[in-house]
Amino acid sequence: MPPTAHPDRPRVFLSFAGDDRPKAVLLAEELRARGVDTFVDAQSVRLGEDFVLAINRALDESDYYVLLWSKHCDDRPFVDAEWTAAFCRELAGRKAFLFVVRLDDAEPPTLLATRKYLDAQDDWTMVADVLTATWSADSAASATVLPAPVPSAVDGGRPLISLRVRNRALAVAHVVDVPADSTGRELEDLVRVALALPEEETRFGGTLGMRFHYRLKTGDDPIPDLPLAQVGVTDGSVVDIEVRMETFGPDGTFARSTFRLGESTAVNPAMTRTLVHSALGHLFPRRPG
Repeated sequence: MPPTAHPDRPRVFLSFAGDDRPKAVLLAEELRARGVDTFVDAQSVRLGEDFVLAINRALDESDYYVLLWSKHCDDRPFVDAEWTAAFCRELAGRKAFLFVVRLDDAEPPTLLATRKYLDAQDDWTMVADVLTATWSADSAASATVLPAPVPSAVDGGRPLISLRVRNRALAVAHVVDVPADSTGRELEDLVRVALALPEEETRFGGTLGMRFHYRLKTGDDPIPDLPLAQVGVTDGSVVDIEVRMETFGPDGTFARSTFRLGESTAVNPAMTRTLVHSALGHLFPRRPG
């Protein structure tokens, strides 16, 4: 079972090739100066402790994992073992856990190719600032924060910002990257693509089903079709997504709000749950056990 996150002082595991140790040490110093507990393999293993068991324990107890990727990582079994374990943990826990910092022009592994990464350029202050800001934004979302189910469909060459798109009913937020100069309507389209949001889910040859309607908000206000910066949506902002569902069946169509009990519906509760999980289950945080 993944450990409980530590928002006030997160624990971070740094993974790197031995040749890149000086850079890992510089990043660790910057992170510690920002209140982040950092594990740097041999430096963090206690005298007499089994090295492999110590690595395993550190991975289990970490809130985040940072892979420092360079040409030196090629064919390094320990680096491969660490990042694949971190990747599996992220998939199993469905929570943003693995972050990539690129040290040179070497391409990250294919499994991580679609992941947003930082180019360090030896600016460890910048790297530490971006990482800690990202983790602070995750904490501020007050929900489980997951990577978007599919890569964002964004135009090349436009500066991007990262938003936490949160659904309060599900207590989950997803990180979605969008162009900084997007408008409210463009943001809605990008979110629908990134989160693979369906318009409809049906059963029994289309005779029973559910239609979905979505609205994005900041605070209590819907986001208007204006430039995002103009309405205060900037890098790291939390945007709420409301989902309204209406069920339909052979006898007509009935409105039903998200997870609100006691409203009339054309579909019985069991079928409603089946339709919701079939359409939106990929967005749910995975529960322990």
